Amino acid sequence: MGVAFTLVLIWLASILAMLWLWKDASEKRGGHIGCLWVLIVFALGPIGFIAYLIVRNYD
Repeated sequence: MGVAFTLVLIWLASILAMLWLWKDASEKRGGHIGCLWVLIVFALGPIGFIAYLIVRNYD
């Protein structure tokens, strides 16, 4: 039961992180770049999310 609960929490946290990332990237750079970043994070996981956090403040 504990493992299933932990997996569900991780899954929900990743969905919320992707929604935040999409909203943040879309507001900063436009609508389609948010979708691109979500696909990158979906493919690369935490590495893609860390990459977004590093590059998001560059102008």
